[in-house]
Amino acid sequence: MRLAAANASRWQGEPGHYEAWHLRTADPGSAASAWIRLGFTAPLADLAGEALAEVWFVGRDADAALYARRETFPIDRLQTGAGGFPITLGECMLEASSARGAVDEAAWDLTWDSEAGVMGWGGDGRGRRSELVATQPAIRVTGTVTIGDSRLSVQGWPAHQLHAWGGRHAEASARVHCNEFAEVGDFVEVLSRRQGHRLGRPSPLVSMGAARIDGTRFDVHDAARGVASRADFGPERYAFAVRGGRTTLQGEVRSTVADLVGVVYRDPDGGRVYAYHADRARLDVSIRRRGARGSSVVAEASTRCAYEFQARKPVPGVEVVL
Repeated sequence: MRLAAANASRWQGEPGHYEAWHLRTADPGSAASAWIRLGFTAPLADLAGEALAEVWFVGRDADAALYARRETFPIDRLQTGAGGFPITLGECMLEASSARGAVDEAAWDLTWDSEAGVMGWGGDGRGRRSELVATQPAIRVTGTVTIGDSRLSVQGWPAHQLHAWGGRHAEASARVHCNEFAEVGDFVEVLSRRQGHRLGRPSPLVSMGAARIDGTRFDVHDAARGVASRADFGPERYAFAVRGGRTTLQGEVRSTVADLVGVVYRDPDGGRVYAYHADRARLDVSIRRRGARGSSVVAEASTRCAYEFQARKPVPGVEVVL
């Protein structure tokens, strides 16, 4: 999938749609991080309320102090280019290789080499109620992040960009992303989710993933293999085994409630899903090749990662900042 097509808006003006473009980055050498989100929600036709667009700017400074800013606009203030870029909202703009903007006293000005990113995965399941594609999963960003009087110099921080859309968020999900590897272009991206109920029964848990570790590639994003895969997750742990044709991407994420930051995603039908993010989780992961005598490890890593857990109920003791 080409970068422009992966980021092109899926909205045709119909009610009952949400969509968002994200950029996330974290400093390998400190607690500093930044999450930029440009998105909108168009309610169902029978619900009161207008379609609104929002800019979110969430993260931590170098001393781990949390910041969260949001600005809301009428939906017609959000503009997307015919080829996917640029995406503009208020003072904020996301392009193929840059992001800049401001909310209140916070601002960002970041650039990267889009050619260095490995093209993403996902995004071809038209029947799903929620969709996600990691469009640039392995980039390095440079520039500045400003929060009030604090100005952070960003020098080659690992980052990733993604695009999400649909008619309703999943009932429960877990997602891990990592590209804090010595080799630029290496990354791990795994998503497990349960969409909801169908015909009175819970839908199956589907797990998909892609990775490149030390030159070894893995990619599974079709529903049949996703159902055959396994996962178990909660606020502080995510274990997965995504099964490919002859290989399996297997791993475990560990986080703590103290590291989580909560936000609320709103569905077009008025529902709410609580999303909790940690930029300093730990990931142990391996790519295993199956054979007649069992499986063998062909690539593995242990590193820091970003983790997101979503559920329809809040996690006790974790602040919801937006």
